[in-house]
Amino acid sequence: MTIKERPIIAITMGDAAGIGPEVIVKALASEVIYNTCCPLLVGTSAPISEVISLLHSPLTLNPVDGAGEVKGQFGSIDILDLHNLDSKDIITGKVCTACGKAAMEYITVAAKMVSQGEAEAMVTAPISKEAMMQAGYVDVGHLEYLARLTHAEEYATMLVSHPLKVVHLTTHYSLREACSMVTRESIVAKLKLIDDTFRKWGVAMPRIGVAALNPHAGEGGLFGQEEIEHIIPAVKEARDLGIDARGPLPADSIFIRAIGGEFDVVLAMYHDQGHIPIKVYGFEKSVSVALGLPLIRTSVDHGTAFDIAGKGMADCRSMEEAIKTAVRIVKGEFFKNS
Repeated sequence: MTIKERPIIAITMGDAAGIGPEVIVKALASEVIYNTCCPLLVGTSAPISEVISLLHSPLTLNPVDGAGEVKGQFGSIDILDLHNLDSKDIITGKVCTACGKAAMEYITVAAKMVSQGEAEAMVTAPISKEAMMQAGYVDVGHLEYLARLTHAEEYATMLVSHPLKVVHLTTHYSLREACSMVTRESIVAKLKLIDDTFRKWGVAMPRIGVAALNPHAGEGGLFGQEEIEHIIPAVKEARDLGIDARGPLPADSIFIRAIGGEFDVVLAMYHDQGHIPIKVYGFEKSVSVALGLPLIRTSVDHGTAFDIAGKGMADCRSMEEAIKTAVRIVKGEFFKNS
């Protein structure tokens, strides 16, 4: 397959003090990746070179100045080096302000490339929220920053561990805050976003399971009023709009029903409600997909793992899946064999 037949996927290096460089090098040691796309790493060469040496990898680096110079040849990593990080400022396994700043700059450049059509999608390695905030970035994470950068108004995180797909109503908030954000309006908005996105990706009538917030879906108000006051009215409103939303259903059973094929996706009410089933079902290959952005962005579903950074122990399967998922979305094959 020629380079013209393979989409260019911009991969951001993430926080250099974490496992981002390692999982990227390990993932790009797979010829399977190069059979479907042309990976372009946006980052800094030195940390990648160090990982290559650490792993005794035969891979080499091919510095490029832009997407037009990408070769997409297995065995050589095309890298757009931003020259924005000095090796002396990197303390492997530690929160470093310089690494946080550089990581956000990789994201900015990659997003611009996709927005301008120089790359078809972007895949992000993990960043440290503490490091990025020390560097002056106020956003909660990747998605919030990209939403601000692209002026996206309605957006959401979807975790995927085929066949289980989970979209989150809320993500990085305390449980107390998250409960207060479960409103009819917010749920309807997310259901519209899911329905619209899945239709664009080839599903004629997406089946959306809506998780309850409280035990036993509130037990008729005995365990809380959120289902009665917000979730049930939201589901009804969505159905009146032609959206196949079903629920609210107890969170202790809805995910296994989705795995069994009853739903195409589940809308979870808060972070852990959605993350736990995904990671129990298939953490190693789980992937994060952004909904609502005017570009395709997937990500590994793990953090910087500072405790194992620089030790050659990182598992690259989530990075491999993130790249493959981005390619499937680009080619309109996201639901193929899922």
